[in-house]
Amino acid sequence: MQTIFETPAAWQANTLQQDKSWIIHLTDAHRIELLDALQYFKDATHAQGMTAQWLHGNMTPQPDNFPLPTLGSLLLQARIELEEKYGMVLFKGFPVEDQLPKDLHLLHAGLCSHVATLRPQTVFGEMIQDIRDCGQGVLKERRGSKHNRALSFHNDPSDAISFFCIHPSKSGGMSLFSSSVAIHNAIVQSAPEHAVTLYQDFVHTYQDYLFVRTGTNQGFIPREKFYFMPVFTAEQGRFACKYSRFYIDQAQELPGVPRLTQQQIAALDALEAEINNEKWQMKLQYEAGDIMFINNFVCFHARTAFIDDTADEKRRRHLLRVWLSMPNSRPLSPVWKRQVFFQQTEAGSIRGGVPIPEIIYS
Repeated sequence: MQTIFETPAAWQANTLQQDKSWIIHLTDAHRIELLDALQYFKDATHAQGMTAQWLHGNMTPQPDNFPLPTLGSLLLQARIELEEKYGMVLFKGFPVEDQLPKDLHLLHAGLCSHVATLRPQTVFGEMIQDIRDCGQGVLKERRGSKHNRALSFHNDPSDAISFFCIHPSKSGGMSLFSSSVAIHNAIVQSAPEHAVTLYQDFVHTYQDYLFVRTGTNQGFIPREKFYFMPVFTAEQGRFACKYSRFYIDQAQELPGVPRLTQQQIAALDALEAEINNEKWQMKLQYEAGDIMFINNFVCFHARTAFIDDTADEKRRRHLLRVWLSMPNSRPLSPVWKRQVFFQQTEAGSIRGGVPIPEIIYS
């Protein structure tokens, strides 16, 4: 029988509803400190003649030029809890009003830098992605950050992820979270044959939009359009999940990809059925100024479809997203190296995100 992982990360929704310790409310002093850190960063980079670097998105704040003397300790605690507790931490009350778009990017990146190392989300080295409806919902090659359709439960290719809500939508856009550890344990107990299958290889596809050919990134583009990877893995007693049914199903459309067996389909369907059991689902409507951190190895996230108010910018859903490499991350099974996102599997190594030529972001 597969291992049952007894850890705080194996939570039910009512656990997080009753224990609010994963939610941190920023104070006025914290907000002043963040704005002071932003000004410190701008002054320091100006003195170095590097203002153009961050203006063009080629530079993000680091702890040494974005000082947070009191908030920093809360962020270090969040780092620990992401790995050792529920795998989710929510900060509320981040300064949003009257901030310029570029300043919001810098504030989010600066806060995140005290938790972990930012990782690229595109071949152009974008460390911060705007999440809003750009009309990609009708496209087959669509990025979840660029349309308003629902997104099923999945995790992203990084140790952790952070979302910053600038504006919620007019309606919809509910964020959903669940513990992949708890769902794993439930399947091990109720359908162990499916758990065994989910520890075996499935074919996943890459999305072409992640690997635009720029002329400088040829060595980083995957040679194949797909890779083999289990949904569940464990290494040195630490669980890690990699899952998106969307990419598994899309891989079936590629030539040369082995067809899913009936056993695999049954296991994936059992996983989806368990994910959609509402006792696992923590539901949250983001408010302006919310910043969520999620450990991708132990938590799934999803969202419902949303509708924007085209006449009111403040009722158009706008989030920022950051991918993070955690300094206290868990070891990963060597099978994670089969994908381009995780070429390092040792605990605490710099990993995750889209591979790009070495660029200094400091």
